Amino acid sequence: MERMLIIGSTVLFFWIFYMIFALPATYRAENWDVAWIGFDIGMLASILTTTWSVWKRRQLAIPALVISATFLVIDSWFDVATSQEGRDFWVALLLAGLVEIPSAFAFIRLARRLIRASIENTHKRLGLVPDSLSLRKVQLTFWVDDEI
Repeated sequence: MERMLIIGSTVLFFWIFYMIFALPATYRAENWDVAWIGFDIGMLASILTTTWSVWKRRQLAIPALVISATFLVIDSWFDVATSQEGRDFWVALLLAGLVEIPSAFAFIRLARRLIRASIENTHKRLGLVPDSLSLRKVQLTFWVDDEI
């Protein structure tokens, strides 16, 4: 798995470098409406899943929060980057700065708190004291290469 991630990251790095020089500044896209509506439907499904899982206090809330935060950041990026000059740009920037990015930040903070609470609760149930609650330091509780 680690090897695949390293290879994928390396390929992506060179792909980005290539696109810096190859992509045009403007491009007329087909199915623009389908792309945006499809993305927004995915974002809605993610946020509804997040809402339900937080409301019902399910572990699903953790990945749902991260996925919803990712949707919000990507949506704000593309709204701002693809908006036309003038009113459209300022509305996109305002929504990104006042709604989407703060919401994404709140979702990530909640996901982090839930992960840390899960780690702490698991250790308590096992009669252990965690060495750390830092997500960078805590080891995965299991790792089975055959299942990944």
